[in-house]
Amino acid sequence: MRYYSIQILRIVFMSMVLYLHVRAYLFIYGTPTGTFFHVVPDAFMAVALPFFSISGFIMAFLIDIGYRNFLPRRLLRVYPTYLCGVAIAVIVNYLLWDRLPGSGLIKAACLLPLGPVDLPLRVEWTLIYEIVYYVLITPFATPRLRRYFPAFLIVWGLAVLAAYFLFDMREAYVFNTWRTVLFASYNLYFITGALVYYLQKRIGPLHWSLPAAILAGCAVFTVISGWNRPLGLIKSLGEIGPWSLCTAATLFAVVKLEDHFRHPVLMAMADFGDYAYAYYLIHAVILSAVFSIMVYTLGWPLDNLRAFMALGVVAVGGYAFGRLDLALHNTFKNRLR
Repeated sequence: MRYYSIQILRIVFMSMVLYLHVRAYLFIYGTPTGTFFHVVPDAFMAVALPFFSISGFIMAFLIDIGYRNFLPRRLLRVYPTYLCGVAIAVIVNYLLWDRLPGSGLIKAACLLPLGPVDLPLRVEWTLIYEIVYYVLITPFATPRLRRYFPAFLIVWGLAVLAAYFLFDMREAYVFNTWRTVLFASYNLYFITGALVYYLQKRIGPLHWSLPAAILAGCAVFTVISGWNRPLGLIKSLGEIGPWSLCTAATLFAVVKLEDHFRHPVLMAMADFGDYAYAYYLIHAVILSAVFSIMVYTLGWPLDNLRAFMALGVVAVGGYAFGRLDLALHNTFKNRLR
């Protein structure tokens, strides 16, 4: 089964990440205000975290269907494309800024929670959580343990809450150790996303109005709760908890809406969701390179037109990188069936 609605959500979340990172790089290169990319509030810098919910949902699905060679296939989904992105970043850094990678490159590229590192793609801290999640849940991909996975998720969630309230683990763990990544509050996104997979499986078809109302309610709640939030990573469980539940509810709603809406346009949009991972990896490298050339080589001040020009380069470069990603993914997937 392929959840086309979740593929569309990937596009939505990736578009939000692109929007906000364009603004971040406009600020870095001297345009702090006054463009289309300064309209949406800073609070939505948290949009990378809903990808954890999607991952939680999809991994629960794979475990439930008895996905063979779970860990090797997941690692081969992440690392080959990521390492290609790292190679591109190293080349761009050398050509534009005459900068060679430091000794920490290997530590960063392994995507393990080994503490502060200089991330070559600037965004891959989220992949550290992904890799640890895959390793942690691999035992439940075996037939004997599969049925215990929902119970494990509940126990893990309680451990995360205990770490927060009893042991004061309240920092925003972007650069992690094994201890902090396992008990960071961000894991609630994985946990609630995975649990909602089992919930939607147990609940039969619903009238379209109910999931539509849930989707609208989640959108309104997110906007109201985040509109005036200051810039910065979310740390408080008072934010992480409701927003992770809101994302899980959104997953539930869009999956249930699939029973009612299967328009060819939606299915075509879903196909493009396969490119979200590649765009996520490479967009920051492209944006920084294009803005650097515009400002320091061509002497252009940045404005709306040039920001959209940079987005155009991201669209083309990300698509090419996405084709490489899918080729690598299909190659390894076919060999490990």
